[in-house]
Amino acid sequence: MAVKIIVGSTCDVEENIKKDLIVVPLHVTFGDEDFLDSVDITKDEFYERLEKKEEFPMTSQPTPVAFMDVYKEVIDKGDEAVVIVLSSKLSGTYQSAKLAREGLEDKIFIVDSLNVSNAEGALVEYALRLVKEGKSAREIKEILDEAKKRLRLVVLVDTLEYLERGGRISKTSALLGNLFSVKVLLAMKDGAITSVGKAKGIKNANNLFISEIEKTGSIDFDMPIKLGYTGRDGSKIEKYLRETKSLWEDKISSPEFIQIGSVVGTHTGPGALFLSYFSK
Repeated sequence: MAVKIIVGSTCDVEENIKKDLIVVPLHVTFGDEDFLDSVDITKDEFYERLEKKEEFPMTSQPTPVAFMDVYKEVIDKGDEAVVIVLSSKLSGTYQSAKLAREGLEDKIFIVDSLNVSNAEGALVEYALRLVKEGKSAREIKEILDEAKKRLRLVVLVDTLEYLERGGRISKTSALLGNLFSVKVLLAMKDGAITSVGKAKGIKNANNLFISEIEKTGSIDFDMPIKLGYTGRDGSKIEKYLRETKSLWEDKISSPEFIQIGSVVGTHTGPGALFLSYFSK
């Protein structure tokens, strides 16, 4: 009996990790056009449309039927699965996964990551490590439920425009913020995305970024660490990395940059920097 890892398309990981996962896509809607995330529309195509500013996209969770179909495939092969989904406070994906599991509780184990994007991906990478160690699905769920308490996500947003378009901040705040080059720092708190600070200019923003990380305790370098960016061009975040590399320099090899998907990218817009890690 093998243990499979099932995730939603909000889980942002490197391609070499994604091949070991079963992905249930969310939906992305532009006006009357509905797409299966990362199936009918790529991340580059999504950001190209987002930047055109014609229509603000909507995202929605998979249906219970979408999860049921995947569960059936796993069970028919005699396997069991751990399902890791984005925070239940941000989406109904967890509820869909749970509804689909009815009657299969001894084979399908669901973990509410209380996180999203590459932080969800960090938890998933740890889960795959546990699979290789020979842990059962039940054991993996129990370990992940403890580990996720140490999981952190910090996001430095380059522009306030998309937070305003998504109704997260007022039009006036966005206008003034962009006029004075104000960067916003976001973090996950109890499963929800929260603003934890603002800074004027790149240098001050990076100092704020480092300060927020230091508040949560030191980084556990034995656990997965993931860097991500929104938009179509990852080179833009190099200006941030020059200032923040002291956090991991000489501790790990240069991490691969992950392109962040549509659900979070909708609200941050392009040019945001994501760092996920486990605190000690």
